[in-house]
Amino acid sequence: MTTRFSLADLAEMFNQPITGVREAVEQLAKAGQLSAESFTFGERIWRIAPSDTRKIQDYMDDNGLNTSEQRTVSRNVHRKQVIRKIKAEESSDSSS
Repeated sequence: MTTRFSLADLAEMFNQPITGVREAVEQLAKAGQLSAESFTFGERIWRIAPSDTRKIQDYMDDNGLNTSEQRTVSRNVHRKQVIRKIKAEESSDSSS
């Protein structure tokens, strides 16, 4: 079974309000640009295929629905550098 996302999942992933995500999904669906794997059931409940997430994000960027400054989340990796000091006595003993 393929993983599918809800509108709330997409809003959280994109760090956007759900209303903007819903508008993008509905407009793309009207234009027939979503894959057959994305569908609605009930009145307004969407299940979105992972392959359509990029289309939705691009649509939001192109149509001013993206409210954040930064489009993708970046990860900062901090490394800890350990410097060991060798005592002068140990270094002179090992050279003998």
